[in-house]
Amino acid sequence: MIKQEVLNCLFSNWYPLFREHTIKSIVISIPEDFVKYLQEDGTVVLPRGAELSGARGENEEESGEEWENEEEEENLPDFPEFLSQINQAIDNLRGKVFPKLGWSSPKDAAWIANNSLMCNTAGEVILLLKSSDFIVYDLTSVFKLCSDSIAGEPIPHQLVLRKWANLVPGMEFRCFVWNKSLLGISQRDYKQHYEYIINDKDNLSEEIQNFVYDVIIDKFPNDSFTVDLYKKRDGRFWIIDFNPFGEMTESLLFTWAELSSGDLSDFNSSVSILDSDVTIGQFRYTPYDVTMQPSENLRYRVPQDFVDLSTGSDATKLIDFMRMKLQNGEADDSSDDEQWTLPVER
Repeated sequence: MIKQEVLNCLFSNWYPLFREHTIKSIVISIPEDFVKYLQEDGTVVLPRGAELSGARGENEEESGEEWENEEEEENLPDFPEFLSQINQAIDNLRGKVFPKLGWSSPKDAAWIANNSLMCNTAGEVILLLKSSDFIVYDLTSVFKLCSDSIAGEPIPHQLVLRKWANLVPGMEFRCFVWNKSLLGISQRDYKQHYEYIINDKDNLSEEIQNFVYDVIIDKFPNDSFTVDLYKKRDGRFWIIDFNPFGEMTESLLFTWAELSSGDLSDFNSSVSILDSDVTIGQFRYTPYDVTMQPSENLRYRVPQDFVDLSTGSDATKLIDFMRMKLQNGEADDSSDDEQWTLPVER
């Protein structure tokens, strides 16, 4: 692929073309100092003023107690104008948003926010961005597989805030378009089985095919691309996102060897995509006999105990941790006693 094909999938480039067929969104340019902040390694430290929902109790507000130590407050990163833009956008989108950058969303960091990407404050948006490996890819490596990429070339940096919608995972589908022809459709949440997909597979295949050809193919600038669609309860489709046609995009129930060659192998759970009675592709779905599997995003999580301790959300674990610290302290003070330490896994 070439850079222009990737740039055509940048959110701000395709959103104006399909505004009436997608979720209301607001795009904010990311300042370079904030980009550097996102790329820094180490402990996640939120900028000054980036509070999380419920971070400050009512009693603390009434008594005027300081939330941060003054010395710590002075050392915090500071992006007041950017935070103001985020909060204003959240208000304009009715108080709940889904955050992403120009290409990727921080879905690998959902564990840090109670397994949800819904944000109510600028602090929650920044926490997800700062905790995500997918976001770092957007900031540094999005042109990595392009044949005309140049080392060190600038990458457009933009924050996208989308109005929050409770989407049913089983109603999202990824479409693979090759040379302006719909080559494949895959169930997006392919590790789970949804019976209603199988019951309605023929209609779904035809409806998706009609939408792609009637609305997207002649309007989108790339000849080859992928597009994620969501079928709403009223039967209409939303465009969720565009991605390049290549290995940087998940192939789901297909392989890139199949897709890049155009030679699709037999698949026992598929519906043929036809064009004038000629098979041109397949709609693949997860069959009955496939065991349900956990999401791949779970591999990015840290142990739940760590999350509980760091947030103080589980008082019992916090008390146990303090007792352990006291035990360690007493052991250090006594030269006759064997020092107690946490067991080491081998």
